[in-house]
Amino acid sequence: MLHRNDFRNFCKMNCEQVSNFERVLVEGKVVSPQRIYCVTSKIATSEEEKDIATGANHLEAVHSIDLPTSSHSSPRDMCHIEIVGQAFLWHQIRCIMSILFHIGRGQESPELVKELLDVKKNPAKPSYDLASEAALVLQDCTFGQLHLGRTVRNLWDVQKTLEQRWEKHAIASERAKNALDSMKDETEVRWTDVVDFVEQIDKERRRKIQKRSKHLVHDDGEVQRLLAAHHPQTCTLTWGAAVEVIQNVLQVFPYLPNGSSESQQKGHTESSVHQPLMERAKGTTYEEKVQSILESSGKDTSSKRKMRYEENIVKKRKTAEEDKAFYDHKLQQGGSNV
Repeated sequence: MLHRNDFRNFCKMNCEQVSNFERVLVEGKVVSPQRIYCVTSKIATSEEEKDIATGANHLEAVHSIDLPTSSHSSPRDMCHIEIVGQAFLWHQIRCIMSILFHIGRGQESPELVKELLDVKKNPAKPSYDLASEAALVLQDCTFGQLHLGRTVRNLWDVQKTLEQRWEKHAIASERAKNALDSMKDETEVRWTDVVDFVEQIDKERRRKIQKRSKHLVHDDGEVQRLLAAHHPQTCTLTWGAAVEVIQNVLQVFPYLPNGSSESQQKGHTESSVHQPLMERAKGTTYEEKVQSILESSGKDTSSKRKMRYEENIVKKRKTAEEDKAFYDHKLQQGGSNV
């Protein structure tokens, strides 16, 4: 995904304002409390490097850094991904994160990224939800020849505002965590209720698989065997122990952190079955969208779309020579020509 790629399948195409969906990503980091994983890209200069790059003209270096912390990994660890690029498309980061969540959960193969970047083979974007904007942060903008000044007074005021915001959300987080821990430790449920719950979800899941595949899906008894293996040998068990049994048997979670907004989770249930992205319905291609804009007439909204397309795309279109002259000039000023 690093270096120059066509990201039309990783964005929301705004054809009235954008005609070039190639963007350059130069670095990606996955940061956890215990370790940082970093992937960087650089132009291959020597013949040896070009041989390693296998004709792609760029190299990708992968390395990790252990952080000085004594904490062990936990399901509630807060991790984040940093993506560095020269420019981004509309919803590009949220689309990238949505795909990475699917891959991280084991629902999709990492090869999916290559499939979506191959716009000749896959010119239309398959249907998938955006990751939530709640965690999206524009962390920094860097200008090589520009140094921004900041006053102590302004920084002090921003510090106070951020400290107050952090305190508010930290308290809310601890209250929710306390409620979760109390419920798991202090509440008990009947084992028969746990069994009924698991069997109902398994039955509904098999029904959905059967409806999609058009083939009869039999109960192979695996769920019953797993339930028997997790039997607590008592009539009741704590809610925390019951949650572990449900998770281990069905591989489902009360709430799976995946970056999706609450509204996008409404259609997701414990019995939901993932449909591979490349088997889903696909939207229209860029060429089909443009053709629809050019052929539009009569309606006010259609006419406005056509006007915006002509104003932003047609009239501002540059030749290859003009583009080269522009980037050469930027390079002389200390910018980048990639």
